[in-house]
Amino acid sequence: MENVPLIITSHDGEVIRELREGLATLGYSSCADVLLASDYGVPQLRKRAFVIAYCSSLGIDPKFPDRTHERVPTAVLSMDDSRRRFDIDRLPYISVDEAIGDLPSIPAGGGDDVMFYRCSPTSAYQRWAREGSVAIFNHRSRAHSKSFLEKIEIIAEGGRNQDLPTAERFSDRYYSQAYARLHRNGIAQTVTTCFGNPGSGRFIHYRDLRAISVREAARLQSFRDSYVFDGVSSAQMRHVGNAVPPLLARALRDQVCRDLLAAGVHRPRPVGRPRRPRTEIPEERSRIMRSVPGKNTTPERALRRALWAAGLRGYRLHNESVPGTPDVVFGPERLAIFVDGCFWHGCPRCYREPKSRREYWRMKVARNKDRDIKVNKACKVAGWHVLRIWEHNLSRNPERAATRIARVLDRVRQAAHSGSKAGQRRNGPAAISRGDRLTRRS
Repeated sequence: MENVPLIITSHDGEVIRELREGLATLGYSSCADVLLASDYGVPQLRKRAFVIAYCSSLGIDPKFPDRTHERVPTAVLSMDDSRRRFDIDRLPYISVDEAIGDLPSIPAGGGDDVMFYRCSPTSAYQRWAREGSVAIFNHRSRAHSKSFLEKIEIIAEGGRNQDLPTAERFSDRYYSQAYARLHRNGIAQTVTTCFGNPGSGRFIHYRDLRAISVREAARLQSFRDSYVFDGVSSAQMRHVGNAVPPLLARALRDQVCRDLLAAGVHRPRPVGRPRRPRTEIPEERSRIMRSVPGKNTTPERALRRALWAAGLRGYRLHNESVPGTPDVVFGPERLAIFVDGCFWHGCPRCYREPKSRREYWRMKVARNKDRDIKVNKACKVAGWHVLRIWEHNLSRNPERAATRIARVLDRVRQAAHSGSKAGQRRNGPAAISRGDRLTRRS
């Protein structure tokens, strides 16, 4: 993950600390730091925060790549001892001239979408940037007014707005580097999405009187010339300014590849290799369980639509006076209908045991089944007939379920009219058998 450095430092590090704790809860080990793009060969002093996370089952902790470049251009000895001031294996930073010095000089408002190289590359970085490209693309500069050009002409190479006479200075209350000019031997500042506007940062060309072009900004971001940016000028600037510098991204990729190879992920793994169990926060699990709807579920609504289409009226919903609070109740016929979820009530056809926390789910489903039996008995004692319908029947053919309910209602009514009330008072109404759960195919 990439973001601005503030995500690491804000609120005394509380933001990044919560992020890493959340990753640890999900089973990931992580590292976070602010990286400087110029330390990895990008000709730009661009600081960005990065977070790398690996699955804990790999058994390794992530780390960031070692720096490959250094600000000091040569190895010099310290004044008081013989220790080197920097690692001799590191390369010097890439300067602005080494990055864009070979691109054609163009005036403000000049340039073209396609241009040809006019000179040979003068640095290793320029030779690298030209690889695979037959021309220069997106090398067009923004136009500036004559008065603006007269002002910035006073600003020397590497200078800034403060070099102008007090009466002629631009307003720089928002950006410390506003209206500043690049230096050929210096390092470019952070390239933003508004590099076409000199008031947004140090974006005035060190040689020409203009803001840098899209191609020059892309070079400072370490894009090769073969990468062409499409769209209007503002879209091109947004693509360049928001990008993670490719050379920095490559350094991170190479480090991740080295770590994964060291962990042996390239070797075949045995089938069924155990994974580290996911740790859950009890409060979070309770919140998830509470979010599961107990009423007006999708199967219940499908049943109601089917009953309405079949012309069955006069029922009530979730009658708490009936044991178990049935989903649908036909009062005069004393018929209580329960819609049972296939997972929560252990449907013999659809239930699949979860792979994690199996013992917990076995106990959970078993308790639900025991509760169903107790509710059936309580309804029988209270004089209610019970009909239970599986969720999968309603998802596949709710009309068939409504037809079966109509038949059960007819049987109950016929029994009442044929004088069977006395027998019911002696024996009590029986819960409808599991065969009537509508699980059998007709």
